Amino acid sequence: MVAASELTYDTSATAEQLAQTIFGDGVSVESASYTGDPLSSAIYSGGDALARDATPSDTGVIFSTGRAADYTNSTGDANQSASRTTNTGGPNDVAEFNAAAGTRTFDASFLDVEFIPTGDTLTMQFVFASDEYPEFQDSVFQDFVGVWVNDEFVELGIGTGDTDPGNINDGENQNLYLDNSDSDFNTEMDGLTVTLTLKVDVNPDQINTIRIGIADVSDAAFDSSLLIAADSVQTSLVANQDIVHVDPDGSKTVDVLANDESSSGNVLTITHINGQRIEVGETITLGTGQDVMLNEDGTLTLVGDGDAEDFNFTYTVADGDNTDIGFVEASTIPCFVAGTLIETPNGLRRVEDLAVGDLVRTRDHGDQPIRWAGNRTVTAQGRMAPIRIAKGALGNTRDLWLSPQHRVVLSDARAELLFGEDEVLIPAKALLNDQTVTRRPGGWVTYVHLMFDDHQIIFANGLASESFLPGDQTSRLFDPAVLEEICAIFPELDPKTGAGYGSAARRVLRGYEGRVVTAVA
Repeated sequence: MVAASELTYDTSATAEQLAQTIFGDGVSVESASYTGDPLSSAIYSGGDALARDATPSDTGVIFSTGRAADYTNSTGDANQSASRTTNTGGPNDVAEFNAAAGTRTFDASFLDVEFIPTGDTLTMQFVFASDEYPEFQDSVFQDFVGVWVNDEFVELGIGTGDTDPGNINDGENQNLYLDNSDSDFNTEMDGLTVTLTLKVDVNPDQINTIRIGIADVSDAAFDSSLLIAADSVQTSLVANQDIVHVDPDGSKTVDVLANDESSSGNVLTITHINGQRIEVGETITLGTGQDVMLNEDGTLTLVGDGDAEDFNFTYTVADGDNTDIGFVEASTIPCFVAGTLIETPNGLRRVEDLAVGDLVRTRDHGDQPIRWAGNRTVTAQGRMAPIRIAKGALGNTRDLWLSPQHRVVLSDARAELLFGEDEVLIPAKALLNDQTVTRRPGGWVTYVHLMFDDHQIIFANGLASESFLPGDQTSRLFDPAVLEEICAIFPELDPKTGAGYGSAARRVLRGYEGRVVTAVA
């Protein structure tokens, strides 16, 4: 338990001052406006000395659904209330926030900025903190951060894509979460994230727009805060996300700096793992049990702890002028569970019995030959546990088991109503409802993935679902031998980007769009 110590807050800062504080190299601010209660935004300072683990930098900007200055206390314990609530004068039912949340929002606090970038990728470092933790992290009260660039919602590169208690907590993406129930960190909030990052494409050398803010969801109770690091909204140093596979009982060395970009031309150096300072030769143990060691050549060695599970963490990179945060995600491949019956011209066949050259019936292009097939057996625990779609829940003829990331076709009235499409693709995990679509941990599970000349819609236990679609994660999802095999079959495929294979067979819903679907189910 730590004692309270108040940060310095300037709640009189103008919109221009707020923008100039958070925007950094490679960006010029053209105009700025703030919407919200005057006491719900501030420039804070003193973070390094007073609340290093609860702030993304020594100084920055804070937006709150309550009072910005209530993020810390001046005396007593750091966290004194489990339900800090201030019903502010911030606007309710802002259209963009309501659309992203899929329901009503309250007490919004946000900044609109017109800016001109020199680079084509914008990055931002921030911390999300909330008194909705931990009691309401699985509820409809999902206070969340909203960022829109050129009117497009920007997703977090982790989990559902949402920055809210439901996506980052002690059970989901837990390495990115800090529990403050016992007042271990100098903030009034009951839970918070490590410093996170957003990445988004922008149009260089012309005016772009951004909206950055936070809102209460479903009611105005229990405050949440968004803290943005000073000078972190920039285009000069960008740490791009890495997706890797680590054997549960093995290790893997990853060059996470290889895809990072710096306009300075300086040497890139890793300084932190999950916000913890690290030096060459040192090891950080993640909350999920895996070890991360920094090597002399700047690579990271990841060592499994024997558990087959997805995990992620952040690293901080510096080039002498700027810093940025990158995500590393050990991720599964969207695939079918062994035993699934696939429709073929010769009747139903178990997915694990299919081989290269076998014909499979597709929704759009008749019978198509399998070009590549692979499988992987893991323990069905945590985020590796399969999703069970009960018989008849989506028109399937029997229970269907899929990996959480595997997308199925949604073709009911919701697709047309919400997205103007007859059919859309939605990941199985976005359909979880604790009734007909459930996560089923326990034992072992064999995942099987199928790949065709193009992305196809095929029928699994009577339900239309997708084949494997390579993307920008392909080069990091597969071991070198498997990647070599895939690239030999598809010589035009760029494993770093997914280019050269073709587009998705249907519109693919993003994380927040999937949540909208379940909200109207």
